[in-house]
Amino acid sequence: MQTPIYSNELKIEDALQIYFTKYHFAEGGYNDKYFKIKIGPILIPFPNSKSRLKAVKFHDIHHLLTEYTALWKGEVEIGAWEIASGCGNLFIAWFLNFGSFSIGLFLYPKSLFNAFMDGRNVKTNLYYNYSYDKKLLSRTVGELRKELEIGKIKKNNLFDYAYFAFWVLLVLVELAMFLFLFCTIIKLTSLS
Repeated sequence: MQTPIYSNELKIEDALQIYFTKYHFAEGGYNDKYFKIKIGPILIPFPNSKSRLKAVKFHDIHHLLTEYTALWKGEVEIGAWEIASGCGNLFIAWFLNFGSFSIGLFLYPKSLFNAFMDGRNVKTNLYYNYSYDKKLLSRTVGELRKELEIGKIKKNNLFDYAYFAFWVLLVLVELAMFLFLFCTIIKLTSLS
């Protein structure tokens, strides 16, 4: 196992600063009017809504705790991990993670599967019963890892595999619907 970037002794607020610097996020982008999703060379802006900000603050801490990067593969992994451990009532987190899961199914299937299974093994995550406040930021990475049971080795059960299959099926249904719609539009435009 490689040496963690975010050691257990680091306070969350200090680990976040390392994370922001490493991935060139000015203060996490929390004060920006828009956030951007990069698809190839294209940056697509989306409004930085209050619900997205609430979710991304916990999402960023999840990156620290799991050591998943903020690059494509790492976003796929954290998306799978968060879906597996749940996103609570944060619809935007479910939605964005579903996008990452969809991409990961085709680009990084093994990493996606492993991260999903790791997410099934945690006790909980920060989307449940946590507040993003000074108290949380002053805790250490190690305290939160231990509390959430991140890295604890457990054997996955049949339900975990079935739950993964359910999410794969959702992606395939989404893809089939997209292809059907695309073909229908092409057919209709060729008729005119």
